[in-house]
Amino acid sequence: MSASPQATPLARSVLAVRGWPQRQPFAFLAVAALGWWLAYRALVPLSEAIVARLPVDGASHLGAALQFFFYDAPEVLLLLTAVVFVMGMVNSYFTPERTRALLATVPRVWATCWRRASGS
Repeated sequence: MSASPQATPLARSVLAVRGWPQRQPFAFLAVAALGWWLAYRALVPLSEAIVARLPVDGASHLGAALQFFFYDAPEVLLLLTAVVFVMGMVNSYFTPERTRALLATVPRVWATCWRRASGS
């Protein structure tokens, strides 16, 4: 997708940013992984800060439960995002044809285990 000659500088820069993952996938993956890691590391301080701003004693059972919720809900979403991304990459790399070719070269016992584990 290219910018038209009449496109504004803002539109051209937005189009340039949108195409960045396709042009430099490894750099994009590194930046995305760094962002994921920073978000994951910020969960504990962020959840403690949220509970500190609420009118609840942080040392009480309710304060601890709220802190756990504000920590655990985003954590589950981040981990789920990571699992879905990794499995999407694995599924795109291991096409059914590639899996069949790979399994044709290994002993039948291991091929059966792989087929059962991968659902193919």
